[in-house]
Amino acid sequence: MAVTIPTSRQPSIKERHEFGPGIIRELAKYLYKSPKSAYKEAVSNALDQMPKDDAKVEIYTDVPPHGDIVIEDWGTGIEDLQRFKHIAIGDKIVDGRVSSYKIIDENIIGQKGLGKLSFLNLSSIATVEFYSHSKKVGMKIVMTDELDGFTSDPINNIDALPHPGVKVVIKQARKKLITEGELMKYLSKIFAIRIARGAKIFVNDNRVTKPEDFDSKEYTLFQLDDGTPIKGNLKAVEKPRLNNIDIFVKNVYVDSKGFDFKVEGWLNYNKLLLTSSRDTVHEEGVEYEKFMQGLTKHLDENYERKTESKDQHIQAQKQIEKMFVTVISSILDVYPDMAKPLMAGSPSGEIGIGTLSNNNGDAADPCIEQQGIIDKTKTSELTIGKPIGGCGTGHKRGTRESMARIIKGDGRILAPSHVLPSGNDMIPEPKLILGKSEDKPLVYYSAPNRLVVNEYWSSSEILIKANPRDPNMKSRVLPLLVRAGIDAYPGASEMSREEWFRRYDVVLDRAWSR
Repeated sequence: MAVTIPTSRQPSIKERHEFGPGIIRELAKYLYKSPKSAYKEAVSNALDQMPKDDAKVEIYTDVPPHGDIVIEDWGTGIEDLQRFKHIAIGDKIVDGRVSSYKIIDENIIGQKGLGKLSFLNLSSIATVEFYSHSKKVGMKIVMTDELDGFTSDPINNIDALPHPGVKVVIKQARKKLITEGELMKYLSKIFAIRIARGAKIFVNDNRVTKPEDFDSKEYTLFQLDDGTPIKGNLKAVEKPRLNNIDIFVKNVYVDSKGFDFKVEGWLNYNKLLLTSSRDTVHEEGVEYEKFMQGLTKHLDENYERKTESKDQHIQAQKQIEKMFVTVISSILDVYPDMAKPLMAGSPSGEIGIGTLSNNNGDAADPCIEQQGIIDKTKTSELTIGKPIGGCGTGHKRGTRESMARIIKGDGRILAPSHVLPSGNDMIPEPKLILGKSEDKPLVYYSAPNRLVVNEYWSSSEILIKANPRDPNMKSRVLPLLVRAGIDAYPGASEMSREEWFRRYDVVLDRAWSR
């Protein structure tokens, strides 16, 4: 049997998607994360119909006799029934003004045409009534979750509603949806900017106010590469919350995001695309990428990172330790006599004191391992004694305490200085630690090899919170370290006031120039 092959291809036939009633039920039930979102959609739709300074929305959550939810506004009413019935139409027209994906009107929140479906999920019988008073005609519209789920009846405006606007009645609301207090707190956060600028929202006759800590003042924070200004209100804080920046779109809260900076606040960008439920920002696309790049750059240039706190403290600690080495080195350069043994304490009852040694006082003797342990200028007055705490390399490296020698005559101990170079004449960096003592200065040296910041003094924050990036850090910290360095040597206490300050000035000048 012969087969006829057409000589030319027939044009394709285009056909519409076909939907069953299940699609409406699925969208109503699962499109929105929680029942709270339906209230957000209802208030958003209401605010769209009203100038922002005159907006008024009243919500009643348990209206007798069947426990209906009623949401009423004083806006323009339903202007176009056909557009109202259209799901996901892609734009919204209010009193001649258009808002869509391409045309942004910051005063019109909605544009997807999906929000009204969320009302069905609040009703135990999936039935919602709309009463509209508009310029054209009054209407009563009943919406269900069936595919042909709209029934409309034109009625007199006054019979529909005594004033221009829309009243939404969610029939026989499901129980235990949300408490009045939770709802008020939720709406307070979502519409904080709108409320601060005049919108009046009531829940069971109680007026919703913006959150107490919300600052609605708006500033231009930065510009995107294309010149678009991004406005909001950001402030530096020491301990920001985890999700520390709130994102608003068309002055309605959408989401909170965490940024690794010590900052909190909010900002608004109307071109960000939202997910279908409008519960969060759609994190794809050019606009989101431009926004995040601009925001991250702004934060990096103006705020300290959260993770810098610990790292910054470590960096500052290391810098202070190195500065103290510079101070000690300066002292040894300009005043080498401070490294000689000096007199302190009392010998009575101390182990090792008074036990004569055959050591002749030379630096090479096993218990005398540092130059300057014995003051050679007073050899005739010395009675040799063993160091307290034992000999060995530990004494040389500062890991063992030793108070060393005795002066003949008044019996005082001749002690080596606490801070001496280690091998190859290198001065070891001290370990910066925190302490608390009423009897000690702000910062002091404590053998072996510890630089102590005394938290007893509130001014200790000069050192504890030193910022290594601060160009003035050296001018604040170095004078304190010079004092601690001079006082680290036992002989400092024997100087006159004038001599102490004279040496302080010389050492500070030398350390500053290094």
